[in-house]
Amino acid sequence: MNIQVKITAIILAAGLSSRMKEFKPLLPLGDTTILASTLSLFQTCGITNILVITGHRYQEMKAIIRAHRAIPLHNPNFMEGMFSSVLTGIGQLHPECDAFFILPTDMPIVRPHTVREILTAYKTGKGKIIYPFYDGKRGHPPLISCEYIPKILSWKQDGGLRACLKQFEDTSYNVVVCDEGIHMDADTPEEYQKIVNKLQTLDIPTTPECLYLLKQIRNLDATIVDHCMKTAETAALICNSLEMTSPAINSELVIKAALLHDMARNGRNHAGIGSEILRGMGFGNIADIIQDHMDITTLPDQPLNEKEIVYFADKLTVDNTVETDFEKRFKAKLQAHTGDLPAEKAIKKRLVAAKIIHDKIERAAGKKISDILQIID
Repeated sequence: MNIQVKITAIILAAGLSSRMKEFKPLLPLGDTTILASTLSLFQTCGITNILVITGHRYQEMKAIIRAHRAIPLHNPNFMEGMFSSVLTGIGQLHPECDAFFILPTDMPIVRPHTVREILTAYKTGKGKIIYPFYDGKRGHPPLISCEYIPKILSWKQDGGLRACLKQFEDTSYNVVVCDEGIHMDADTPEEYQKIVNKLQTLDIPTTPECLYLLKQIRNLDATIVDHCMKTAETAALICNSLEMTSPAINSELVIKAALLHDMARNGRNHAGIGSEILRGMGFGNIADIIQDHMDITTLPDQPLNEKEIVYFADKLTVDNTVETDFEKRFKAKLQAHTGDLPAEKAIKKRLVAAKIIHDKIERAAGKKISDILQIID
């Protein structure tokens, strides 16, 4: 079932920001503000009907809200707590609205892919309340069917929206996502700084996110995960050896690409499929590297790059061990495919590329590969 639905996003921005000590919606985030980032999240996902529930210092937010073509709704009872802002928002939803997101404004680094995954789950009939789910916990923003509005509006017990929605567990669905941002808010200065830091590398997943993607979302066999981890370890050592001589190399990009290079190994064309999945998740730079980790075009006089390091680290890693004599591995493959001319040609091409990259790394690092990797067991 794939239905057309009308979705509204309700952003809660009415609180006092008492624990933060500064007014959270207007705090800087990159070249904009927390509020503007949260608005842009939904607009990036094609959601144009956005309500921002204001309270404290609401006059200061109007210009930002209207500049994003969103609708400010003032909650005069905002001192009663967040649930009062929820009620203000859902009480003003258009009669034709099918479902609504709820997101506190201080959670601005939820990835767009997460929102799209939630929308897909709702449109394909997975549930009437869709939650993003990461690392064993639900997070924000949930997407809630408007059919529950009367019961939410009449809720008089403690616990706010979360407690109210518990009565609808039988129609709820968790979408497993690779996104720490669904749990990250800016309640304190320390938490705000974590968000600021994460924003700078949002297009590169963290190590926990990578492992969650491999184990929980892709459900890879432990042997493949171990291989990916050893390849990433190998790539990290190569990057460390180049730190002083090749500062243009993005080590974090290399390590995470190495960790995810076989994320689609449980199917055909795993380089292409893995690249396509990661591109859809917003990890385009990693996708580019993974696309070429099986076959790569390189020349001796071209500067060493991230793709080449991941390619070479993979060629050195056999299962979860490292073999610095990579030529021996290629020779064994050639023997196994004797008489298969297309296979022989492909193997020889990969060997030539590996040799070129091997020489580039040793020249740049000023040491042999065996010395670079000597601490690997």
